[in-house]
Amino acid sequence: MKIEIDQSEVVHILNEHNESNPLLKLILEKVNHIMATQAELAAALKTANDALTAIATEVDKVGTEVDTLNAAINNLTAIISAGGATTPEVDAALKALQTSVDSITAKVKAVDDKVPDAPVTP
Repeated sequence: MKIEIDQSEVVHILNEHNESNPLLKLILEKVNHIMATQAELAAALKTANDALTAIATEVDKVGTEVDTLNAAINNLTAIISAGGATTPEVDAALKALQTSVDSITAKVKAVDDKVPDAPVTP
């Protein structure tokens, strides 16, 4: 036979009898401490999840900005190519810009790879 009792019933029973029984009083204190600890843990988990959500938003923003930069570089490359030969300075500046975008893209990917794509449901 299985008897199911929820936490509120246990606390009620212990409260009724804790004055006369020191062991029950101790058990009630421990149950209350465990429940407080669980509440603290739930709050800490929510704070951590909120922080990850904020980071994900920022990573999305950086990703959008990198996409915009890539489009601008592709557009500039097309314009330069259509215009004929360019000076070595223009070629170097374009190469430096592409290198910067590639570096930022790699860094964003590295950060993205560290964070799960979907929140973990307990």
